[in-house]
Amino acid sequence: MNFKSLQLAAAFVAFTSGGSWLNAQDVTVTSFGWVETKDAPDELPTFKKIPRIEFPAELRAAADIGYVVKNVTLDEKGRWLGGAEASTQPVLARVVEGSVSGWKFTPGRRAGKGVNTATTVAFIFNPASAAKNLADATPRLLEVDLVELPWPEGVKPTERIEDQVVFADVSVDENGVVTAVNSGMPGPVARQFEIAAKNWRFAPARKKGQPVAAEVRAPFIVFRRHPQVPGEGKQVQPRVTFQARPVYPHAMRANGMKGEVLVDFVVDQEGRVRNAFVVKSLNPSFNDSAVDAVQRWRFEPGRIGERPVNTHMQVPIIFDLDGGGSGPFEERRGKPDLSKLPEAFRYDTPPRPVGTARPVYPYALLRDGKAGRADVGYVVGLDGRVTQIIPGEGTAPEFIRALAAAIEQFTHEPALKGGRPSLAVRRFSQEFNRSTDWGLVDDDDLDLLRREQKKPESIASQRDLDAKLVPKSRRPPVFPPSAPAGMKKGEALIEFLIDEEGRARLPRIISATDEAFGYAAMQSIASWRFEPPKRGGRAVATRAQIPITFNNEDRVVPESKESK
Repeated sequence: MNFKSLQLAAAFVAFTSGGSWLNAQDVTVTSFGWVETKDAPDELPTFKKIPRIEFPAELRAAADIGYVVKNVTLDEKGRWLGGAEASTQPVLARVVEGSVSGWKFTPGRRAGKGVNTATTVAFIFNPASAAKNLADATPRLLEVDLVELPWPEGVKPTERIEDQVVFADVSVDENGVVTAVNSGMPGPVARQFEIAAKNWRFAPARKKGQPVAAEVRAPFIVFRRHPQVPGEGKQVQPRVTFQARPVYPHAMRANGMKGEVLVDFVVDQEGRVRNAFVVKSLNPSFNDSAVDAVQRWRFEPGRIGERPVNTHMQVPIIFDLDGGGSGPFEERRGKPDLSKLPEAFRYDTPPRPVGTARPVYPYALLRDGKAGRADVGYVVGLDGRVTQIIPGEGTAPEFIRALAAAIEQFTHEPALKGGRPSLAVRRFSQEFNRSTDWGLVDDDDLDLLRREQKKPESIASQRDLDAKLVPKSRRPPVFPPSAPAGMKKGEALIEFLIDEEGRARLPRIISATDEAFGYAAMQSIASWRFEPPKRGGRAVATRAQIPITFNNEDRVVPESKESK
């Protein structure tokens, strides 16, 4: 997930290991760190009881260090307001998240009085080779920091830049101090790895019980500091004053389905929620309800000094029924035959989906009443994201492209081989049918389609609206892996309708530098929301055209041919 979304400080602090506990597999829970460089409260929050995190069984044989860094925002009574996280592996984030419901905190205090706090805490998963009771052991990580890079020029603040995990060779002396880092990165970026590593601390390697210098392969999390993040003055986090409960979708309740939706949003200077959109969801049927609820929340705004500021946040919205399933995108049972695949794709543990997307019904086929199906293969990369689309079969090429655009938004816990992330090939099939029972379109889509065809005058021109369109929720598009090799930039012009409630509907491609950008833009816009458009004071439907730009030039890439 994107750690910058709740990061408000100019820099991260190191996460100290006070109060940690170690089990046989060496999971370390650090003490809390203040995210600002100054103005820390007199007392930082603490866990009332140190969480006991179960080391995931599928990683017990892993040779690599792993960790999760979690932002914890608390109010003056120690109640959790939310928190983003960064992790070296999604499976680690999952096991940490699984313990969150039992977390209890003492609040931070200033002059003896409870205050809102934005803090960080790390959960470090060391390999068995680093266990403290071994005479011969590899370095054991105790403190960690993240690699911070500036926000790229030309990238809008509303866009998302995913965190990256980059492995580097770290030299650790006999005192546990990092003496060198070989990241394979170009000079300025390599320097940021070195700065972060200065805040790392290890228990040194041992040979026959004696501390020795050693080199260890370690993952670094690289994030981009958001340009709207202020860095001076005492920081006060937003405090929730009204928290609407989400409505459990009737169809999901009736079928015993449960889900979790991660929502990204901004608390503005007046305490209102702005640009709430779904970052991750395993069951898209819960998305609208989650966003609807968050948009109604109200806060006392965050402040830097006495000045109210915009604050980025992420919160999980959980829908749970006892005995329910998690959604329609469960892993298929049984292990596929991997014997005919290259060695790099032969995993021990299959990838686990954690975020999916519903494909957009191609406009022309929906308009013409054409149903069909598509089957698309794809490669899940070492970070759990889709890295390649494998052309599949379908009754129409538009169905294949639409499904591919949805799959490109999927996220996973990556496949594992020997405890390390592995590449994996997967396939996904989708039926396209105009019936609302299939979930790709609803009655409002079909109603707008009929109006567009038979009563075009019922759809107002933007020139006739009382005011310009005001966006409420705009999920940034995903750069499509199916774009031509070497193409780092692209754009698409998308036309769509906006209904009386402000929801974007029926997107269609007007032009695109490549069709992959057109379908990716259409997939993103389908979830957008606006303030209801009005004409003469009454809500109306309207038509809009919006250009979408794509830029993939800012991804951090080692100078060497590949990361180890």
